[in-house]
Amino acid sequence: MSRFASWIILTTVGVVFSSNVWANPPVMKTLSAHVLQVAEDGSSLTADFRHPATGKVYRLIFYMDSESGLSGIKSLRNLRTGQVVSIDYVDSPAGKKIIRRIAKVKLSGPPPGLEKFNGL
Repeated sequence: MSRFASWIILTTVGVVFSSNVWANPPVMKTLSAHVLQVAEDGSSLTADFRHPATGKVYRLIFYMDSESGLSGIKSLRNLRTGQVVSIDYVDSPAGKKIIRRIAKVKLSGPPPGLEKFNGL
């Protein structure tokens, strides 16, 4: 094999390899949703997300992986149906929604002692 042919092959391999190194990282997305169900093994979560502009409800499944983080909860299994969660996630190349951070949302209500206040 000539030196030129060897150089072409090495250059091509280098370009293919470096294109994978510089691939764009997945885009982080954030939403708040209502918990519907948590998998028995705690590896995934099904939730309803209401789009704020259209009002349309989307049923979404989010998956845990080794990079997933929990904020204020020990496990997905500690979540209950109806709770609101805030989820930071990325879409995997296979189209799965992978949790990067999840936390329960504390819903505001009246200040303590004013639960039965009906106005002036």
